[in-house]
Amino acid sequence: MKPGDKDKLNECLKILDTTDLGLSMVWLWTWSTIKNFMEDEQYKFKLNEDEIWQELCEAVMGDYAFTLEYGADQHYEEVQVWLLNRGIMVDMMFEEEEED
Repeated sequence: MKPGDKDKLNECLKILDTTDLGLSMVWLWTWSTIKNFMEDEQYKFKLNEDEIWQELCEAVMGDYAFTLEYGADQHYEEVQVWLLNRGIMVDMMFEEEEED
């Protein structure tokens, strides 16, 4: 960490505090995880970013929740399973096996 990182984090907190997200850090982490999956060539996404956001909003309104209570690895797996089960993304490793 650098001394200037504190100021950057404070700016992030100011932004998060202006949202209507109840547990804003959970949603920041969840969105970051989704974005990381989108950049991973192992996965193919069937929806664009706006459509994924809409799916996430609908899931939350339907009482679906993610948590950081059990750590980053568990959260990563929960987001991965959610994306796969909803058909939002496909694991290309399994997609290629099905084509063979």
